[in-house]
Amino acid sequence: MRPLVEALIKASQNDPYKAARGRGNQHKDGWGYVLVTKEHLEYYRSPKPIFEDEMATKLMEKLKGFSVLLLHSRAASQGGVNVFNTQPFSYCSPHGYQLYFIHNGDLIKDLLLEGLKLPKERFEEVSDSYLAGMYTSLFLTEIDDKEIVRRFALLKPVVRTSLNTGGIIMTPKKIKVFATAYTKEDLWEDENHRRYTQLLTFYGADLFAVMSSTLELYTFLPLDKVDNGTGFVISVDFDKENFTPRSYSLDTEPEELPGL
Repeated sequence: MRPLVEALIKASQNDPYKAARGRGNQHKDGWGYVLVTKEHLEYYRSPKPIFEDEMATKLMEKLKGFSVLLLHSRAASQGGVNVFNTQPFSYCSPHGYQLYFIHNGDLIKDLLLEGLKLPKERFEEVSDSYLAGMYTSLFLTEIDDKEIVRRFALLKPVVRTSLNTGGIIMTPKKIKVFATAYTKEDLWEDENHRRYTQLLTFYGADLFAVMSSTLELYTFLPLDKVDNGTGFVISVDFDKENFTPRSYSLDTEPEELPGL
């Protein structure tokens, strides 16, 4: 896991795929992580760039043994640059679980607010990603694989660019991890956009990881490209120290979307 964290730090400081889209070459608008082991959970967010924060080095020193890591480095597109909008976000769902959530891409914020029945003026400085996580925590009523994938598939109508997400769902008895990889089809056809938004995976005997494309420039690990419109759900068992990743299609009919 450490080589991938190191790769993210380097990619955040110099992302050629981002620069090719004319958006600068850095992810400098904050970073954060959730680290879960059998014994503890650690949650950290900072508006500092990950490549300027000594906590990033300290994080790598903590990556020992069986664990789950949710890590995000932000390049702001909507919402102010501050701790509030720094990811991962945390939500206490009324359906009995804790959700930690990250998202890359642009969503249509007005549609999310409409679905949540929230006033636009109160959320001008709140990011679209925060609202997507809030929506998930309220409308994801069951945490079986089918419902997790379905819930994110139903968010596709509010996507302006990408719905690349990751998250941890915790109940008193179980933990699940998820990720989605979706870019609007017309943007997927553009080589620069596709190269920037495509997700990658690494699957080894003791590690399954989903990550942004730029990390391939900073690691020698063999990485696989993720097909557009893919969702992953990973069951984690800390007692047995094992994990089971499963992949699904995000295809569903947009008219099924409740709440939006």
